[in-house]
Amino acid sequence: MASMISTIINSYIMNIGNKKVVLIIQQKKQNSIQRSENVKLSNYKALSFLNYQQLKEVIDDFSSLHYAIVKGEVLSQLCYNHLGERISSDIDILVPREELSQIENILSKHGFVSQTKRADRILKLSASHELGAFIKEYNGIRTILDVNFDIFWGEYTGKRVNMTDFLSDTVEVDIYGVTIRTLPLLKTVVQLILHHYKEMNSLYHLATHDTININMFNDVYQLIKNNKERISLGMLYDISLDYNIVPYMYYVFFYTRQLFEDKLLDEACTLFQTPEGIDLLDSYGLTEDERKRWKVDFKTRLLAHNAYELIKDDLNESDLKKIALNTSVFG
Repeated sequence: MASMISTIINSYIMNIGNKKVVLIIQQKKQNSIQRSENVKLSNYKALSFLNYQQLKEVIDDFSSLHYAIVKGEVLSQLCYNHLGERISSDIDILVPREELSQIENILSKHGFVSQTKRADRILKLSASHELGAFIKEYNGIRTILDVNFDIFWGEYTGKRVNMTDFLSDTVEVDIYGVTIRTLPLLKTVVQLILHHYKEMNSLYHLATHDTININMFNDVYQLIKNNKERISLGMLYDISLDYNIVPYMYYVFFYTRQLFEDKLLDEACTLFQTPEGIDLLDSYGLTEDERKRWKVDFKTRLLAHNAYELIKDDLNESDLKKIALNTSVFG
């Protein structure tokens, strides 16, 4: 997958508007590049295996609680049929806010240490979707567990999803010999798309991270393409209506379609299109107050490793303070 992604980045031709997006995927890569990528992938798989072994006893103690391991290796299996195809520096877990104390006690019992300061903890709980990283170091291996308690971002003002209900129908899967719980397929798509929307629109992430990249769209495309026999767009639309997230689904499907030409994505864009979703396409920001219009096209955003240079002239004092605060808290 890594080889395919780098090939796409290096070789696609994009025209936004009435013209189609054409992806020219080279059939061969230089042997040296392939070897380098293979070594990186092999090292990552070995590290991921060890990380999951560190989680086994933790997961056993989570048995009476609501939780789901999301993204990472779970998506690797669902999107690409193999573990280790998505490189991630941590393991993400989704839990209800009401069970955070129990989760923290179990992590502490097994040697995972919170990286959040007491003052920052208050801000994370009140104005974000995550408690942040818990790290365990053992025999030179650093296992990072990122604890999330919401599928929406902190700024979200709509009706939030009850996370205990959201996590009530998790399914068991095997990751490197460790049985973990994850979300059912429909909710996996929902969680992934909301995560991507947040990353693509957060002022903090745009200013400090490479948050608009082809990998994220490839994950969305491969997830629905690889599982189209198990879920339908109609089923996905119904659950999106229930959670009132249709415009966000359209937003991510639209930009995924700019990169991958597929009838399935055409159908998704048609089904999920709403006036609200269309209005979101050329803007960024997670609240009405901070939302601004992009002055560059999607191609420019996609190829920029850091979007700060693209938005800095539009940021006001309040925006800059928010970015600085988030940087001090989240890194």
